[in-house]
Amino acid sequence: MEHSFGSRLAAARKAAGLNQTEVAARLTEAGFPVRTQAVSKWETGTTQPSARQLVELCRLYSIRDVVAAFSPEEKRGRVLPLYRLAVSAGTGELLDGDGYDSVEVGEEVSPLADFGVRIAGDSMEPRFVHGQIVWVRRQETLRRGEIGIFLYNGAGYCKRLERREGRVELVSINSAYPPIRVGVGDELRVFGKVVG
Repeated sequence: MEHSFGSRLAAARKAAGLNQTEVAARLTEAGFPVRTQAVSKWETGTTQPSARQLVELCRLYSIRDVVAAFSPEEKRGRVLPLYRLAVSAGTGELLDGDGYDSVEVGEEVSPLADFGVRIAGDSMEPRFVHGQIVWVRRQETLRRGEIGIFLYNGAGYCKRLERREGRVELVSINSAYPPIRVGVGDELRVFGKVVG
């Protein structure tokens, strides 16, 4: 089934962690006054945003490739890279870059996803389990509380980013695992945000 423009807008909003009221407020602050009902109508396909509103929505949702995000899909699904080396939800495994398979994905994968990785370990349970594929939007920064894929001192992790009292931590969902505190001399790189 082909995604509608409205359903893609809704998926992008959800991936950005915003509700319709927050989107309306941010658009209004940016000089494009709209009500929550307008955002709802865009997402149901009743109406569509103007070109300027769409540009602002893309900025708000961190959409860089408008064509890829909103063009109707061809009969064949999208093809995304799925990296062969898993990222750890526990002890950390090295992400070494080029080893991936191209896999066809359907509508169950967020239109914002740029690549996939498998989870190794149980520290992100119950949300993510060992062997599960998570789909990731490539970006270099995350907001507090967002789940992402990180390179920390040479090892790849799937964790939630937290900033507390001037320090940065990579936090597991499974409370059996203590947070990883990022020190001053540590290497930390964000590969992207988990979007599905």
